[in-house]
Formats: sequence, C-alpha cells, structure tokens
Amino acid sequence: MNLVLPLLPTERQLLSVAFAIFKLFGFIPFPFDCCTIQLIKPSTATATLLNLPVLQLLFYMLLHCTVILYRAKIFYINIQILKINDILYYGSLIWTVICIFICIIVQRKTHRSVWDMLELIRDTTRQEYVHRFSRHYLCKFYGYVLFSVTVEAFIFYSIRYSPLNMSYWLVSLTLNAFLRMRHLFHMFFIDILKILLQQLHNDIVEVSNFMGDLQTHPKESPEYRAMHERSIDRLLKLKNVYGQLWELGDCINRSFGWSQIFNFSGNFVQLACHFYWCYMAAKGYGGADFEGNTTMDLALLEIPHENDPILQKIIYRFGLQIAQQRIRLTAHGLVEINYSLLKMFATGITTYMIIFITFSNGLSSDGTVYEY
Repeated sequence: MNLVLPLLPTERQLLSVAFAIFKLFGFIPFPFDCCTIQLIKPSTATATLLNLPVLQLLFYMLLHCTVILYRAKIFYINIQILKINDILYYGSLIWTVICIFICIIVQRKTHRSVWDMLELIRDTTRQEYVHRFSRHYLCKFYGYVLFSVTVEAFIFYSIRYSPLNMSYWLVSLTLNAFLRMRHLFHMFFIDILKILLQQLHNDIVEVSNFMGDLQTHPKESPEYRAMHERSIDRLLKLKNVYGQLWELGDCINRSFGWSQIFNFSGNFVQLACHFYWCYMAAKGYGGADFEGNTTMDLALLEIPHENDPILQKIIYRFGLQIAQQRIRLTAHGLVEINYSLLKMFATGITTYMIIFITFSNGLSSDGTVYEY
C-alpha cells in the first residue's frame, strides 16, 4: 500500500486537470496557469487576444453548419411531433452554447476581477479550509464526470448498431459536455464562497468565546484592556472580510449571471424534451441565500458585549451589514440559484409535457395520425 500511495495523483494535480479542461472549453478567456491555479499577467495585448475562446466558438459554429448540412440524416424521425421535439432539443443546446461564448468574451474583465478578489482573500484563508474545499469540490467534479460518462456509455451501448442514432447522439454529447462543464465551473466559485463563509462564521464564534473570558478579569486590569482591544480589532477585521465576500459574490453573479440564465433556460427545454421522449417510449413509439448568513447572525448575537458601547456599535453595524448585504447567488436578479429552481423546473416541465401530450393524442402506435 505504501508503494502505491506515492503514485496516486495529489489534490493539486487533480484540480489542475479540472482547470485544464475548463481552459480547453474556453471558460478562462485570459492567461492562466492551470498548475498553480493563478492568473498570469499578460505580456502584450496579443497574448490577451490569443486566450479568447475564438477557436472553440468556431468549432461549435462549424458543428452547427454540419448539422444543417446533414439535417435530413440527423433529424430522421418520421413522426412530426418527435422531429419537432428533437429540433427544439438541439436548438436549445446550440443556442445556449453560442450565447455562453458571447457572455464569456463580453464578461471577461468581470471574470478576471473574481480571480483578483480571490487573490486578496487567499492570505486570510486557513489551510484546513482549503483542503476541505479541495476534497469536496474534487469529489463533486469527478463524481459528476464519472456519472455522466456512465450514462453516455450506456446510451452508446444501446444505439451502437444505429448510425443515425449515433450521429444525433454525438452532436448532443458534444454540446452537453460544454454545458455540463460550465455548471461545474460555476460550482467551483460557489463552493469557494461557501467555504469562506463557513470560515467567517467559525471566526465569529471564536471571537465570542474569547470575549467570554473577559468576565474573568477586572475591567480596570491591563489584561482586560488588552483583550478588549484585541476583540474590537478582530471584529472590525471580520466585518471587513464580510464586505470582501459580498463583493466576491457580486462579481460571481455578474460574471456568470447571463450565461446561467441561458443555461437554465436551455436545461428546461432539454429536460422537457427528454421526458417527452420517455412518455412516447412508454406509449410504444420508437433523452441563495446561504444558510451561513443566518448562522452568522446568531453567532454575532451570542457575543458577550457586557453593555460596552464600542462593542455594541460594532456588533450592531456588523449585523446591519449582514442583514442588508445578503450574499445571494443570482442570475442577474431573474432567478436565485438555489433548490427553488427544481420546483420551477418541475412546474414548467409539467406544463410543457401537457402541451406536447395533447398534440400526440391522435397518434397510433405506428405513427399514423387519426382524424377526428
């Protein structure tokens, strides 16, 4: 066992591979070192332009032209309602991909500011939280990739003898891979913000416990005054850290807002199309507020201030800052990125399914349309 462990990849190596994949898909439109996970200062304007995802955009445009050229073979279903379903599915995919590329290019400066903010916060993050974040995110990333590969391998095995199905599956796989990686790339920043908020909450609890020891010293003693000043300084620093995290969350929202609007809209259409295919197959026819905000409020209220006016003022202003500057993950205010999206998707997909099922009620099992 001891001989095998040194041969296994480290967390940094696995994270570097993930970022190399993100860079390959064009999600990082500026010079970036995937090994150290840090920005590279561009030497010239040409170097900056070379990092724009122009080649990736041209690849997907070429793919779209190929689909248009061979549309009769790719969208080959004889039943009109199913052909419309497949065209809607493909159209939502290619439209989402192109819109996300446009957002990446337009929002590249905002995206770079996210990394600048992370560079400022890097020194205040403890190593234990960095390791916890790395393990959590790597399990999420590679677990999702493994799950996706398993599903796609099962689909490939099911359609391996059908060239027409294979062509449609390859087109969908190429587009879906991009969108899935985009979700995982966005999730990287969400998890970073989450772990930083957890660290801030624990720091507030530590300050509260530290200030509880003030009661053991007389108020006029040097020990009391030293601990009192230290507590004030620590609270002011934590208040400043929360402001930095709020700015980081705002940068993340502005960087990913529009692209996630297109992504979620496309996901809705894609899921609805998959569910409709499942329905037709069954019929016999042949795809936030963070909770940390609330816990931080409670931890702040538990700090023993002993009617000290300075501490009361700091705690009051810190509490107002947390209450008024909630850290939410939104897509430009249209939707909040949380579990309520699942409810919205379920409601919308149900409506979509009712509409399509209504149009397919006149189909027989062999695709013949009955007239009423």
